[in-house]
Amino acid sequence: YNFPSAFLFFIETEATIGYGYRYITDKCPEGIILFLFQSILGSIVDAFLIGCMFIKMSQPKKRAETLMFSEHAAISMRDGKLTLMFRVGNLRNSHMVSAQIRCKLLKSRQTPEGEFLPLDQLELDVGFSTGADQLFLVSPLTICHVIDSKSPFYDLSQRSMHTEQFEIVVILEGIVETTGMTCQARTSYTEDEVLWGHRFFPVISLEEGFFKVDYSQFHATFEVPTPPYSVKEQEEMLLMSSPLIPPAVSNSKERNSSVECLDGLDEVGTKLPSKLQKITGRDDFPKKLLRMSSTTSEKAYSMGDLPMKLQRISSVPGNSEEKLGSKTTKMMSDPMSQSVAELPPKLQKLSGGGGRMEGNLPPKLRKMNSDRFT
Repeated sequence: YNFPSAFLFFIETEATIGYGYRYITDKCPEGIILFLFQSILGSIVDAFLIGCMFIKMSQPKKRAETLMFSEHAAISMRDGKLTLMFRVGNLRNSHMVSAQIRCKLLKSRQTPEGEFLPLDQLELDVGFSTGADQLFLVSPLTICHVIDSKSPFYDLSQRSMHTEQFEIVVILEGIVETTGMTCQARTSYTEDEVLWGHRFFPVISLEEGFFKVDYSQFHATFEVPTPPYSVKEQEEMLLMSSPLIPPAVSNSKERNSSVECLDGLDEVGTKLPSKLQKITGRDDFPKKLLRMSSTTSEKAYSMGDLPMKLQRISSVPGNSEEKLGSKTTKMMSDPMSQSVAELPPKLQKLSGGGGRMEGNLPPKLRKMNSDRFT
């Protein structure tokens, strides 16, 4: 009949109340307002109850129960390194989006200052630096923690593991694919649940072109040969057993580099003042003698350029570089005496004891002797 009656007809249709006898008429505006408020509140209550039931049925705790962890953790060799391992699996077909795993070591310790920490939390690296902690959980995965010098288990051995008291807490977080809610699953391993020298059974097999997962062997392990020593003890034994490496003989490249260094020192010496040059004394020695006195290998290298007589003299043990330099200067200053010493005895007598013999020799011998000296 009018707008209030049309509005009441709209509310009855929307709320599916029915078209029976109309108790609220268009003559009562207060009843219309109360009826409108009750309809809106009823719709809100229905939506809230339906949402609570949906959240209760798909809560993350139920999804966390479908994530499996192995009953034991194992310590054995993998890729030549001592490794702590445990296994993680997903029982549902739906994936965990952005799955990430973390490990915490709970252990009591005392600081060097004397403070006692009853439940100190230490981080166990399970691939944070390499990105291996980001999991693609489509099949059971073996999570590895490499025991090295940075690991809290650096001093842990098979013998000391029975006396230690610790707990490894594993936290797996991810987003449920169907609901988009964050899910977290946790487990822990005490020192009694860590098996030394064990490895997990393989659970994935290829059958008719498809990979099959056998969850009956998910927790099974078997023994493998593993050293009972800690990583610290293994490194110490390796250092003690390794033989000393003898110094390598310098090759031509090292020789050339040392010669270049000496040349550089000579250049630096020439740039010094005269007083400092006198103090260092490098300007008094020839460059070849400096190279000879630098190292044993370079002395042998430079001696190859000397005559045979000088090589024999320098090869005698007990002769220092100074004696070698004096003998060299003496021989270079008196070549005539060395030449006379190499003559036959008769010619040495004619030469008059090593002096100049041109006046005492016959003309033929004088000519022969001059050719020999030249």
